[in-house]
Amino acid sequence: MLDAHPQSVATARVTSQTLGMQQLCPHGLSEQWLLGACGDIHWTLLAKSLEQDGLRFKAADGRPLYAAFCATRLELAPSRSLLGENMSIHSDIAATSGPKTGSRHVFRHQGRVVGSLLMLSTFVAHDETGSNRRIVRALPSGSYTLPAAGPDLMALDRRARHTSRGLRGQYMPLDDADRIDPCYSLDFNAVGLLYFPSFSRFAESVVRCPKPLRMREVVYLGNLDAGEALYVQRSGAETHIAGADGRIIAQVNEERAS
Repeated sequence: MLDAHPQSVATARVTSQTLGMQQLCPHGLSEQWLLGACGDIHWTLLAKSLEQDGLRFKAADGRPLYAAFCATRLELAPSRSLLGENMSIHSDIAATSGPKTGSRHVFRHQGRVVGSLLMLSTFVAHDETGSNRRIVRALPSGSYTLPAAGPDLMALDRRARHTSRGLRGQYMPLDDADRIDPCYSLDFNAVGLLYFPSFSRFAESVVRCPKPLRMREVVYLGNLDAGEALYVQRSGAETHIAGADGRIIAQVNEERAS
């Protein structure tokens, strides 16, 4: 059970990171690394709020649970070369709507904010089929209490719910879409789900001569089983990702440097 009233659990942390090749891309901070690193921080803070040591979440009936992301919003400021520099990540976690939790991560270099990331997650489990297409929402066995989320996380939550309602049951024509075959060992995570940073990579892969990213917001609507192809269709600053049947599994919006 999720409550919006604070209690004495660890809901914030600061992480220090030296920026090397893994953390950077030609334009500055690496989106792929930021998503993965902050995803781990989000899960760790969620585990601490449940007062458990590890990251293996379980439902009351013993089924494994996963903290699946519903939406992310990454914003990046222009930055000079950061190779070898130190950066701090200031993170906190809070309650949003229903059973969802949100986290906010602010990236600082020499006291200057160089970016931020908002993340929304909910607990899910596989049903009896074990298919990634059939994951269902579930609740953890333990109870936890979190402070109420701020306006930025709540705004993301509202946009994600609006997008989800608007695209529910919608299918995308695939004639003009780019086909991508995800790699099982690179694009799927430890429990066999299509890993959420891969969605950003798929969207980026169809951009021709991309300018530096300033904002990317992703609403995650579904998942795929290993061996299935996906299709990416870009229209201006908006991109849709769909399965082979055309069912939309993500919507991506972005802004880039002029």
